Amino acid sequence: MATGEASEPAAPAGHGGADSAAGAGRGAQGSGTVQIVDHALMVLKAIAEADRPRGVRELSRDLAISKSSTQRILASLERVGLAVADEATRKYVVGPAALTLAWKHADNSDLVSAATGTTARIAAVTGETACISTIVDGRRVTVHEAESSQPLRLITGVGRPYSLFSGATGRVLMSLLPADELRRLVDAHVADGPDEKAADRILGQVAEVRQNGYALSRSEWIAGGCGVAVPIGTQGSLVASLSIYGPEARLTDERMAELVPALQKAAAEIALRWRQPA
Repeated sequence: MATGEASEPAAPAGHGGADSAAGAGRGAQGSGTVQIVDHALMVLKAIAEADRPRGVRELSRDLAISKSSTQRILASLERVGLAVADEATRKYVVGPAALTLAWKHADNSDLVSAATGTTARIAAVTGETACISTIVDGRRVTVHEAESSQPLRLITGVGRPYSLFSGATGRVLMSLLPADELRRLVDAHVADGPDEKAADRILGQVAEVRQNGYALSRSEWIAGGCGVAVPIGTQGSLVASLSIYGPEARLTDERMAELVPALQKAAAEIALRWRQPA
């Protein structure tokens, strides 16, 4: 995020709600605060509380922050996953990385608490990065990660969104969804695609995961990267999976198959603690 930005002129009066928002923003910027940080938090709060996507011009007007500054703030928020822009409209909604900021205060914080010790142990035993993932806004998001200690390793990044339709973790998470929700996500994914059989193929892959209890991936979301994922289960509307990721030089097909029982045992331990929080 940019620092050292000069003071911005207020937006012109005459926009109704803009004046009150600007006044509230200026009132919050007391002595000892950093203006660009105040502005960034105002932008994040505005898109988080909105009931619809917000555009740069609209946010600039309502918050009395210059358009150039608003654009730079949104670019920074998007880069770290705190904001997401629609590719067609370039309007913004709050991003899945915001989940990590509020995680300890959410009802689902029990998942991370339940998984932390086991995830660290799996990373140590396998030598690969171990992740706990869930679905946020139709994408898979890592909510906890224990990094591999190997010099060459894969890291997904807590709070960063990835497609559900690429990689073992996405297939495992989809295997935990109710049939109608799964069908809705798949139909939306293939709606504009030329392959008429894509939906059936994806649903078939998910059915196979349900039957086997795990999924493997090789070079699907990153070249040379491999993964093994198993389901942890569901809690309310939340679905969760445990996975490991590493380079194909170490995670051969044979090695991934060998690790499945240990991952399934670890996932069962997490599920038990998750459903019986202290």
